[in-house]
Amino acid sequence: MNQQELSYALRKEAIKNGHAVQTIASGTSMFPFLRKGDVLTIDPAPIETIKRGDIVVFENEEKWIAHRVINIRFIDGAIQITTRGDARISSDPTVNETNYIGLISAFERDFRKNSLQSFRKKLSSQIHLVGGVALSFALNFIVRKT
Repeated sequence: MNQQELSYALRKEAIKNGHAVQTIASGTSMFPFLRKGDVLTIDPAPIETIKRGDIVVFENEEKWIAHRVINIRFIDGAIQITTRGDARISSDPTVNETNYIGLISAFERDFRKNSLQSFRKKLSSQIHLVGGVALSFALNFIVRKT
């Protein structure tokens, strides 16, 4: 087991035991809402409490991914969550109880903590759901050109 796998295993165990953990965002799929280098707080929220617009962490091909919930379905009594990065067109593989890790409750950027439970952040999440893809394309185009 390499260092990254050990780190994931220890954090995953801490979440299972009811502890919040932190990790650093490494990609750009949630830009501009989350940015590379943001410190993300992952809470051990039960999958049944997840709502559309929340940002969840799940495991895919031994990597942790933090993406926004765009749809929740119940199939044969099991929860099936569809997620997508704000800066992406296509949805991720289905998130279910086996690959779900936790809920992003806050992030820190420039030494300032931002709670995703505040009214402003909840409103921002809903705006991303409504205009997410078009807005993300426009913002990514502008950012890449500058």
